[in-house]
Amino acid sequence: MDSISELPDALLLKILSLLPTARDVVATMVLSKRWQPLWMMVPRLVYDDSYQNLEYGSFSRFVDKSLFLHEAPVIETLHFRLGKTCGSGDIRVWIRAADKCSVRRLILEFDSSPSASRAILPRSLYTGCRVLAILKLMQDAYPVGSIFCCLVFLTICTWESEWLNLLMCVLKDSPNLRALKLERGHSGPGPQPRPCWSEPSSIPECVISSLQTLEWTEYEGAKEEKEVIAFILRNGSCLKKVTISSKSTDRDKKLEMIKELAFLSRRSATCHLTFD
Repeated sequence: MDSISELPDALLLKILSLLPTARDVVATMVLSKRWQPLWMMVPRLVYDDSYQNLEYGSFSRFVDKSLFLHEAPVIETLHFRLGKTCGSGDIRVWIRAADKCSVRRLILEFDSSPSASRAILPRSLYTGCRVLAILKLMQDAYPVGSIFCCLVFLTICTWESEWLNLLMCVLKDSPNLRALKLERGHSGPGPQPRPCWSEPSSIPECVISSLQTLEWTEYEGAKEEKEVIAFILRNGSCLKKVTISSKSTDRDKKLEMIKELAFLSRRSATCHLTFD
């Protein structure tokens, strides 16, 4: 431990950023006087209540205190994995703290089981965070009328049946979005019904003027998925790279997907389409 303590602060902070949870990070303060203040400058914090090992009040107090004491000028990533009893009031406080800490990447991951309480996200998440550039949400709450001027990278989970509605809402309200990732995410209880695609009456500004990359993982080639890709390719003036990957092991099915995608028209002459 003494040899590690001799490393410069910047390297020690990188090491601490690799620890799995914020509790592990804070626990290093007891190692020595050298380590005692370091945790307060770590640029990546993961608060995990999903295991339900602790009484929720204890978890909430820990988050409040550690965020209040944190001194880093910028937190690059703030990640919450929240269990069944998370309170909306706590989320509101933590979002204010995230803004105070100049969080660049915020991830809110909620328990999706039927017995979990429904958390309501405050409007301040979408309108009050000054420097937030990346937002990742795992639930279906969305306040109408929000504008994400600073949002440049977006990840949408395609497991829920309402993901298409959420996607179009966020695209419409994110005029400077540059990168979009669609992923299956964690699977909820039981199969979800297929969503229905309806092409919007107007094209989102970001699709026309700023969206540069689209990444789609676990693409299945379903009707609504093909229609979404066709819409983005047909209208994406600034698209440079579209990467599609499928978990299917059926070679014939993959070949059919590739043929379908290859024949879709592209507005951007420089768009490169890759199928993995």
